Amino acid sequence: MTHKKTGLAMRVLPWVMLPLVLGALHSLALAAPPEAPAPQPTAFQTPTPGADGRIVYIIQSGDTLWRISAVSGVPLDQLERLNNISRDAPLSLGRELVLGFGEAATALPTLAFAASPSPTPVALTGSGDICVEFFDDLNGDASRQESEGLVAGGQIVVARADGTQVGSYTPDGTSEPYCFAQLTSGDYNVAAAAPEGYNPTSSMNTPLRLEPGAKAYVAFAVQVSQQQSSSASSSRSSSLGIIGLVLLAAAGGLAFYLSRQTRQRG
Repeated sequence: MTHKKTGLAMRVLPWVMLPLVLGALHSLALAAPPEAPAPQPTAFQTPTPGADGRIVYIIQSGDTLWRISAVSGVPLDQLERLNNISRDAPLSLGRELVLGFGEAATALPTLAFAASPSPTPVALTGSGDICVEFFDDLNGDASRQESEGLVAGGQIVVARADGTQVGSYTPDGTSEPYCFAQLTSGDYNVAAAAPEGYNPTSSMNTPLRLEPGAKAYVAFAVQVSQQQSSSASSSRSSSLGIIGLVLLAAAGGLAFYLSRQTRQRG
């Protein structure tokens, strides 16, 4: 009887223990931490040559010499030779890996600009001088030469653009050019009347703009008129005739005196 009970218990025990074992395994599976995902290598960044010409790559997490060769295009044996390592050697994170050599990077020069002083504002108004004269235009080209002297007489008038007269002057032929000084800058008109006995050989009306601080020169060209030249020639001829007659009369009187002295001695 006892033997039968023991056989029955041995047949029932596996069915009783099976749910307990499965439950324990399930609990252990839930308690186990999830596996961490395998680290993914970072994207390869193409480096540029440094100051010494070396092309250097900084090793990132998950890098291998095989991967670096594949993504950079640098042959594996070249990486081994340049860095004195084997292709299967572990790589230290952050280590510099020489990929090759290129042209050394040149630093752009720093441009330094000296501070320039602020420009002085240009005055829109100010004063200047207008200087005038008559000259004897001997060759008639309206341009004064060293041999062409000053001429006295006539009159020169300076007026603003609105017609307001600011001054007039009669040249004396010695102290020119004469300057109308400290005139307000602006537009002016300089007009002249030729001296008596002279004809103008240049324009007798000159418009100009007087800038602040400037000195403008206006030289009017004149020539002796033909009428005055003829009058002067006639006057000189008359004078010479009179002198000739005087000399002739004196010569005749001297001859008469000498003739009488000769007869008295005879």
